[in-house]
Amino acid sequence: MVETTTDPVGKHLSPAAPNLPLAGARRRSAPAPGARAAVALASAAAIALGGAAARAQQPARDPVAAEALFKAARALVDKGDHAAGCPKFEASLALNPSASTMINIARCHEHEGKLATAWHDYHRALVLNRETAGEQRRRGLEELARKGLAALEPRVPKLRIVVEGAPPGVEVQRDGTALPAAALGEALPIDPGAHEIRASAPGHQPETRSVTLQEGETATVELTLRPAAAAPQASAPVAPAEAPAASGGGVPAWAWISGAAGLALAGASVGFLIDDLSAIGSLRENCREAPGGTYCNPGYDVAADNARKNRDVALFVGLGGAGLVALGVAAFGIVRAGGDGQAAPARVAVVTPWIGPSGAGAGISGSF
Repeated sequence: MVETTTDPVGKHLSPAAPNLPLAGARRRSAPAPGARAAVALASAAAIALGGAAARAQQPARDPVAAEALFKAARALVDKGDHAAGCPKFEASLALNPSASTMINIARCHEHEGKLATAWHDYHRALVLNRETAGEQRRRGLEELARKGLAALEPRVPKLRIVVEGAPPGVEVQRDGTALPAAALGEALPIDPGAHEIRASAPGHQPETRSVTLQEGETATVELTLRPAAAAPQASAPVAPAEAPAASGGGVPAWAWISGAAGLALAGASVGFLIDDLSAIGSLRENCREAPGGTYCNPGYDVAADNARKNRDVALFVGLGGAGLVALGVAAFGIVRAGGDGQAAPARVAVVTPWIGPSGAGAGISGSF
């Protein structure tokens, strides 16, 4: 059994997040007619960049709260209440990563039937155990993790995915997650139960298969992508509709193009900031301060993550600045158009920024 108390171990180096300059949009006290759309464009960029920068503030570790959560989780699981106890182990791990907590999480996933997930948890526990204080405790936790792995290995199902004659640009998804090309043809651990495999490629019909795996089973799914049927050609060309004549006071097309480009650049800069935060997280997880310098886990490529972090910062600042310039140009065109003419039609623009796990951007809609 895992011990019912944890030690404040596994501490890593926690470098401060880079202080990245962000440009903001100033609010006008009395916007002129036609300037509201410009304010909306500039505000969208400021919200997207400022929201992503807030993610740089990583939560501080709290070993005391982690210890209390661990004890509460242990008491619930001992009573058989895994549904209430296991999430507390997860919360304890977030506040203070430790091998003992990770082993308990692995046993929770094993109890839920998520064998491949538990297999991964035990491996992660072995990595965390390198930071455990005390030789005797470290050996004891390593023995627990290796015993768990040994008992789990023969039970974990494996799934091999093969695409016959894979065409260029093929993409394979397993349960909605894209697999790298190098993973095709390999028997990979997976949780028992039903799974969906989908393969697609440009110019080919996508194919989807479902498979259900039992404990200890190894299965192979073969997919074949067939060329898509040629799209039917129209019997006669259709003349394009004539664009309505531009009325006086209309917003020029280049202003909207510049605004769209500005939003795209701002979204790209946010994406590089998120990647920068990922590199910082890897450095914190794998390196820590030690007497005489900084110590990183064996096999960890600290130079690569450092280079990625520095590159992402430069791209974030450069693309973000270019995006704000493009938005300023768009704002100028919209404001100038709004000031021309006596009875320009009402224009409404709504800009909605968005940020996701792997990217960010903004959308614009309305009537012009």
